[in-house]
Parts: sequence; structure tokens; C-alpha cells
Amino acid sequence: MDVCEQKTDVPGGKVVDSKELANLMDRLPERDLALFQGLSESQVERFFSYLFSVPKKSDGTPNLRSQAIGLYDPFCDRQSYPLGILWQSAPYSFCNHGCIYCYGRSYLHQFGGGATIKKGFRRAFDRSLAAMKALNLPPRHLSMANSTDVLQQKLEKENGHTIYMLERLSEYKNLFSSICILTKNPSILLDDAAYIRAIKDLGLEVQVSIAFWRDEMGKQLEPGAPLVSERRRAVERLVNEGVAVALRLDPLFPRGVEGCTEYQGLEEDLEPLVSWAAQTGVDYVVSSPLKLVFRRNIIPWFNQSVIKAFPEVRGGYRRMPDPLQRKLLRDVKNLCELHSLRMEHCFANILKRNPDFLLAKK
Repeated sequence: MDVCEQKTDVPGGKVVDSKELANLMDRLPERDLALFQGLSESQVERFFSYLFSVPKKSDGTPNLRSQAIGLYDPFCDRQSYPLGILWQSAPYSFCNHGCIYCYGRSYLHQFGGGATIKKGFRRAFDRSLAAMKALNLPPRHLSMANSTDVLQQKLEKENGHTIYMLERLSEYKNLFSSICILTKNPSILLDDAAYIRAIKDLGLEVQVSIAFWRDEMGKQLEPGAPLVSERRRAVERLVNEGVAVALRLDPLFPRGVEGCTEYQGLEEDLEPLVSWAAQTGVDYVVSSPLKLVFRRNIIPWFNQSVIKAFPEVRGGYRRMPDPLQRKLLRDVKNLCELHSLRMEHCFANILKRNPDFLLAKK
């Protein structure tokens, strides 16, 4: 049976007919239409049917945020950044790490309110998996997650939604080309053998965010997160368990700028981190320069201490000048090369997950 003729009782699992598809696509802005570039007609119909199965906007415009397994960075302008269709999912909203520098402060209006559970998440997550299977969606990367840590200690201990996700994903492995968890709390994965079993079964990659070697600096800028020394010990144990681990050495803070406080030292933080990562058996390093929030939820003392390094405003953030950004990245790359480690920019790391982009480059 042609995919366009499939019938299913799964919510969101029915392919829209061609007339409805054309009508809905006419209402999409150009930045969202770019999602479907390079896809076959059948793929467009199936992805569209999944992504826009629950229109919520009052004017009838399809809503990109209707699924528990949703679009990776739904606000991204895909005309400028060809991420294509990649997935992200998280059972919790917001974050309790309270990172002073977090870029999420720019769009998480309730940043100061702390993390919460998404009501009805397990049911919604199961519906999304069933719809993806019913539509026979081509496999794509799944990120857990973008704007929150799915392994937050208190929430996960009390609710166990992330281990639920992992165990359910094991039943739908063919829907995903790769899966990644980004976390500042890797220790929780060692508290229950079920996490390690699921991670190995899925071939999942754990990216652990550690921007400092010194605990005192981590406590100052990441007051609600586990100590960086605790994270390192957890990484060592995960690697020994055979888990694929990448070091997220980001963000990179400005150095060598007159009038700016230096929170991250080359010798005090970056050199020992990269050396440790190589000795531990970390697979590779991901890095990117800091984007400074300036419109809402800012921490005045922090912004004032680094503002002279961020003279440019682009895309809702203050940015360091390109030459300074390149120098910071080059320093990390040189350290990685010295220790025979691969280093990737965070955008390149996610872009490589888009199979359509990779095919276009060949």
C-alpha cells in the first residue's frame, strides 16, 4: 500500500492528503519550508504529517512544537543553518543547574522558576513513538536534550522519566540514526544498572559538559550543578563501563581582553581538561565560544565582568569578535591535537547528524 493511502488509528500517524498538505505548506514561512529541502515527495508527506499533526495556532498555521519527540531547535532559521530534520526530547522543562552563563536565559522566560515535569509526558512520548513508526519515518538523530538536562538529580530520582525514555527507545531503535544525552550530571547513570544497559543497547553517546578544571570556578558559575571533579570521576567510570563519552568543553570564556574577568584559564582549566580527557579515553571534544545573554534573566555582576569582550549583537545574543572566537577555538584545537583527540565545533557536531546535508556535500 502506498504510504499516502495508509490508514491508522494512531494519533498523528496518518499521512495528510495532497490537498491538505499543499494548503498547510502555503501557510509556512520560508524558514520552515527549508526543513523539507532535499527530501523526496514521500518523505515530505510523512515528516510533515508527523510534525504538524496537532495544529494549535489560532490562525491555522501548523505548529512545529506539537510532539513530545519534537524538532531539534524549532526556532532555528534553516535557510541559514541547514540542520534539516533532527529530533529532541526531554521530560523536564527548564533546569536547576542555575548556570550563570546559560544561553537558555534568553528564551526561557521562567528560567528563575526552576525545573518542572512535563505533564503527561510518558503518554505523549509513547504517542510520538507510535506515530513515527506508523508513518515509517526515515531514521534521524535524537538529542536528549537542548534546553534542559534530562538527568537532573532530584527530578530523575523522583520520577525516572529518562530511564523510561531509554527503555522505550530500545523498542524503537530503527527510528533513530543516533541518540545523544547532554548532561552535567553523569553520575546518576551509575546509580542504576538499567541506565548502562539501555545506553549500551542503544549505542547512545553521552556528552558531558565540563568547562572548568577547578571546582571553585564551577561552583561560582554553575551553582546548582554537580562539582566538575565529580563529573570527571563519573566520566572515568562510564568509560570503564564501555560507554561512549564525549567532553563538552564549552562554553569558551573570553581571555586576554582588557577589563574582563578571566573565568577560564588556559593553564588552569583547558590544558588539564584536555590532557585528562585523552588519558581517560574520552572519544572526542566538542567546544564553542560563549554567547552572552543581554535581554532577560541576566546576572548583572557576571555580564558587567565580561561585557567588554562582547561588542557585537547577533541573533539575540552579544558575541565576541570573530578573531577572538577563532583564537579561543584554535587554542582548544591545538591542545586536542597535542593529545591526539578530535575536536569539533558544537554546530558541526550536530550538523553531521543530518544525513541530507552529508549527501548534499558528496
